[in-house]
Amino acid sequence: MAEDEKPIEIHEADEESKPSEDSAEPPKKAEQARDSRLERFKVWYTERKKWTIPASVFLFILLLAAIPPTRYALAGTVIKHDLTLKVIDATAGTPVSGATVSTDSASAETDGTGKAVLRAVKAGHHKISFTKKYYQDRSANILVSVLSQKNAPQVQMTATGRQVKVTALNAINKAVLSNVDIKVADISAKTDKNGTALIVLPAGTTEKEATLSLNGYNDAKVTLKVSNDKIQDNSFNLTPAGKVYFLSKLSGKIDVVKTNLDGSDRHTVLAGTGKEDDLGTVLLASRDWKYLALLSKRAGGSPSLYLIDTSNDSLSTIDEGNADFSLNGWVSGNFVYTVTRPNVQLWQVNRQAIKSFNASTKKTTTLDQTTASGSGQSDYLTELIGSVYAYNDQVFYIKNWTTSYGSAASIAGKQATFNSIKPDGSAKKAIKSFGLADGTTAIDVTLEERVESPSAIDLKFSDGTKDNFYTYANGQVKDDSNGTSDSFYTADYPTYLQSPSGDNTFWGDLRDGKNTLFVGDASGQNGKQIATLSDYKTYGWFSDDYLLVSKNASELYIMSKSGAKEPIKISDYHKPALTYNGYGGGYGGL
Repeated sequence: MAEDEKPIEIHEADEESKPSEDSAEPPKKAEQARDSRLERFKVWYTERKKWTIPASVFLFILLLAAIPPTRYALAGTVIKHDLTLKVIDATAGTPVSGATVSTDSASAETDGTGKAVLRAVKAGHHKISFTKKYYQDRSANILVSVLSQKNAPQVQMTATGRQVKVTALNAINKAVLSNVDIKVADISAKTDKNGTALIVLPAGTTEKEATLSLNGYNDAKVTLKVSNDKIQDNSFNLTPAGKVYFLSKLSGKIDVVKTNLDGSDRHTVLAGTGKEDDLGTVLLASRDWKYLALLSKRAGGSPSLYLIDTSNDSLSTIDEGNADFSLNGWVSGNFVYTVTRPNVQLWQVNRQAIKSFNASTKKTTTLDQTTASGSGQSDYLTELIGSVYAYNDQVFYIKNWTTSYGSAASIAGKQATFNSIKPDGSAKKAIKSFGLADGTTAIDVTLEERVESPSAIDLKFSDGTKDNFYTYANGQVKDDSNGTSDSFYTADYPTYLQSPSGDNTFWGDLRDGKNTLFVGDASGQNGKQIATLSDYKTYGWFSDDYLLVSKNASELYIMSKSGAKEPIKISDYHKPALTYNGYGGGYGGL
């Protein structure tokens, strides 16, 4: 090798850093490919932004929802639920009512079951506070789920005072009463479905005054007994709200008096004047006890017919004058009665009339009147109003004929009629007519009736040759081939007292000198025996739940319609001599 020739050195670092066509081309092409795909995606995304943007938002929300710390914060902005919680006593395990349950956005008080409902609470975790006087305060971390609540979380509270158990019962039927509000000083509680509540009072207390109240019942002022070594039981009765009205001679005069259903809170509604007739003063109540019809000689002379409105105990006159009044009964809010005018002679028209008085409008309607002909006591032909019976919204009545001996021939062709009419005077019709047999000589044409059941009436008519028997039911009069005079006059025809709704009836059957009492359906059928060989007699209803009964014709009682409990005495009362058998349109006639 020549001296000036030198070898060529190859350095690795230089070799790697030296650019070549083979190593530079791939990165450049990859970068261009990525840019191209990004541009195409931008174009694609922009062209479809009506759905690509919402989809992106949705995916973002899903991402946040998948992360626990942000899940409930996000849900709480749009999702709210009512949160139900139950509080129980840590010792007794019974509901704690009247406890305050609160969070930062809602507050509520527990009811008789120990439950409280916090309204519209955001989904997520919440610190809930529980407080009540004489209980330890406490708090709990409660999760409000995104989905609807299935079960109510249960929280225990520990009493710091003396525990008292209160049970509330219906005074008449002894049924337990739920949701009774109990107030003891500044403490409140409510009874649960079993009629009980647990109250905590301060230590060292032996008794405490309380008030029990419930809608539909009279408030009760009671004294709670407290024990230092046990949960003291206290049981109290609440009397259903309402007033019963009756006649009383306690003052020496015949007064109209009212009391609560247990005889408490007695008041004189209408003081007697001293001119009343002991035997003929009558008070008949409508089935809803909103109105009373009073027959009385308050002003002396002839009796007058009065109305007492029990909403304000006001007195107004229904009818008065020179007339005798026969009371027929209440038909809805209408009082039906018969008027006989003694100054109108037998041969003159309109001697008798059936009238209806609407208690709310104070309007009197004449339903029917008698006609007549003739010139004197020995020459007359006149109609007579027979039995009148009020049932549901109908008045059923009989019209007969009679004549003087000197005018017997004039009765030929006259017919007795069995009729019906509504208390407003509409729908008047003669259901069936009854005439004498041909050739019969008589001075009267008489049809008689007996109320067999609320919707059935037995009829008897003598045509001059024989007695004929019929039964009216379902709008039709049909022959009764099994009827006899003995059965018609001696059969037991109890008075069926309809409940205010008309769904039930109450009646008695005399057996071995004592009464067996029944409650049945609207037609007086399917009777359930509620008392056997009883000294009590039927008097009426108070609402559809309670029965009024009398004893010794001077004592008024109230009882459950089931007859399960002994009747509770309301008061002694004055019973007039008049008895309205068959009177089913109200109460007080028996």
